[in-house]
Amino acid sequence: QVLLQVLIILTGNYNFFNVLTIVLAFSLLDEEHVGPWLGRPRRRPSNGWPPSLGSVLGTLLELSTYGLLLCWTVHYFSLEIDWDRKLLDSKVAFTYHEFTMWLRTVTLPLVGVASLSLSWEILAAMYRCACVRGCFWKLWATLQWAIMATATVGLFAVSLVPFTYIEHESNGKLWPGIHQMFGAVERFQVVNSYGLFRRMTGVGGRPEVILEGSYDGHSWTEIEFMYKPGNVSAAPAVVAPHQPRLDWQLWFAALGPHQNSPWFSALVLRLLQGQPDVIRLVQTDESRYPFHARPPTFLRAQLYKYWFTSPSE
Repeated sequence: QVLLQVLIILTGNYNFFNVLTIVLAFSLLDEEHVGPWLGRPRRRPSNGWPPSLGSVLGTLLELSTYGLLLCWTVHYFSLEIDWDRKLLDSKVAFTYHEFTMWLRTVTLPLVGVASLSLSWEILAAMYRCACVRGCFWKLWATLQWAIMATATVGLFAVSLVPFTYIEHESNGKLWPGIHQMFGAVERFQVVNSYGLFRRMTGVGGRPEVILEGSYDGHSWTEIEFMYKPGNVSAAPAVVAPHQPRLDWQLWFAALGPHQNSPWFSALVLRLLQGQPDVIRLVQTDESRYPFHARPPTFLRAQLYKYWFTSPSE
């Protein structure tokens, strides 16, 4: 997961989102992973031969899982190697309806598998508490287990609500008490749905709002922002992990009607007034702002679609 996040950082501008995900991924490391970093001795597994039946079965199961994932990926995404162009071609081989039906089939069973896995971990932890020597330490370990198990079960239960947002029918089948628990803690943002972009933009062209100003209403000059796409002759700027908030919001403004972005009217008004604080959000170097000497008389917003050039271009 950390490697994938690093690759995303190198190929896209998603501000500090990937850094936050990396931090969360590191929180999954346990003493087996971080012990050697802290100078603690590491228990080495026995290298007996021949390997045990459980070890062989575990290895075969892991290899089979990876093999099935590879076969399904090739089949459902029509992966083909174009040896002439030296490219890997792909095409989605399923419809939106088929994907929706698949989600409806697997969402609740996945909840069941996760519940069984959590139950196993809780029972295993309880067994380890029972193996602790000494009455006092056994009671202390049991108290810790009870607190952690209660918190874990509670977090797992309320997390099922945002998890099943991906399939509304499954969400409606959850026990009503879980929805009530989620409603009680929702304002604290204890659990949230995962995913920065559930519906990826840019397919069929990336929409962008381009602001243009004029003094006479006939001759228009484009107002270029520091970070958002505008000038097709300029490469997109790499700014991660910085998040240019205004440019970021303009991206979403282009995806829907103007009623969804009431702040946009305020932006236009401040530019017509020539407010310096707002101009510096557009260009920190005011000499690059085309109306730095005098505010424009007119402003208009044009909606364009942008495509990256193909390798042949």
